[in-house]
Amino acid sequence: MPPKNSYTVLNLRKGATEEHIKQAYIELVKRYPPETHTDRFMMINRAYETLRDPERRAKEDAFTFNYVEGQFTFLPDEMVEENDAVLAEQLRDLEAKYQTDPSDVEMANKLILAYMRQSHQNVKRKLWAEAIKDWQAVLNCDATHRRAKNNLNHSYINLGYYYAVHDLYSEAIDLWERALQMNPDNLSILHNLALAYEYAGQDDRATKYWGEAIRRWKSALDQNPDDVYLKSLIIEVHKHHGGRALDVQRDSESALQEYREILKINPSDFDAHYQIAVTYMEEKKYGEAAKELDSLREQYPNNVEILNLLGWSLLNSGQVEQGFRSWQRSLQLDGKNPETKNSVIQARMQLGKRCRESGQYIVALVHFKELLKIVPGSDEVLFEIGETYRMKGDIRSAIGQYNQVLAINPKNKFAKKALSEMKLRR
Repeated sequence: MPPKNSYTVLNLRKGATEEHIKQAYIELVKRYPPETHTDRFMMINRAYETLRDPERRAKEDAFTFNYVEGQFTFLPDEMVEENDAVLAEQLRDLEAKYQTDPSDVEMANKLILAYMRQSHQNVKRKLWAEAIKDWQAVLNCDATHRRAKNNLNHSYINLGYYYAVHDLYSEAIDLWERALQMNPDNLSILHNLALAYEYAGQDDRATKYWGEAIRRWKSALDQNPDDVYLKSLIIEVHKHHGGRALDVQRDSESALQEYREILKINPSDFDAHYQIAVTYMEEKKYGEAAKELDSLREQYPNNVEILNLLGWSLLNSGQVEQGFRSWQRSLQLDGKNPETKNSVIQARMQLGKRCRESGQYIVALVHFKELLKIVPGSDEVLFEIGETYRMKGDIRSAIGQYNQVLAINPKNKFAKKALSEMKLRR
């Protein structure tokens, strides 16, 4: 379902000019002054600032249906009002004569004029389905009839828009597909179909139209490489689909491809680099993640988020000391950062247990004792130290640690059990 956006706040349609945006803003501020409507004013102001900025506007435009400007066209003779019953009778008579001799050009022109008059009356009454039938009938008589083709295409596009903004995606798709057959190069319709199919949950069809829309945006960008709006539009779509590939489809390769496409347009895009690293981490490709994050660290040496993830990527790729150095740097920048602190705690605990299981008791004790510096007096860490001494065969030290655990937390059932078992063995 499409999100609410700045156009909705300002009562505008996508594609509004700067003048229309400014005018809508002024009118709304007069109606909702900040002194008496603070929250409403702030929302209006945010919407106004968004639509004035090419980059921020592109982020909204990427996922907003296009309203395609246009109008119905009729000749004066086609707008002549006639009684419905008289016009219907005339049409039946002309249709019968035309079917008898379709080659009669004069008869065909009279029939077309009658259809166009009826369509004009249907348009005035907003009977869109009936008007569409009239124009289709005209094109059956004359496939090149310009006004009927224009009116039919205009009705498909705009009726589809009103269906889409009311979440009737199947109906919108049907009309826009017809409009696209009449005008295959209309980028606005291609974009609308990509959105409608995606909101309708038809991802395969959406992918087809997104691909075509992006191809055309990139072609336009090649002609105007400094166009911030176009760059942002393309980047936003790639980011969106990269995220969907991970969150919905669980397709990491597709996600990586989307983020790489962003870097072709903007090699310094932070989010794309970071998401590539995150994707590698989720795929357990820790070496590749470490390379990506190390590159980011060079650009943003004081970014704690990068340093935290870099620590895990280095640790999991076997570069243990380098991983802890990354976390140490993070703590130097922000000593109270809970994410970094938790990372160090988890890493020391995991490594301590892993080393102990593999018989590396001295290394395990180093990790647990380093952990005590971060969480002094932790009965959980003291218990792990006791367990390590016990498995190492140093019973006296193990008993000492278990007693420390109980001194801190007399209810620790694991230490009680360990001491009880050791007494029975002695």
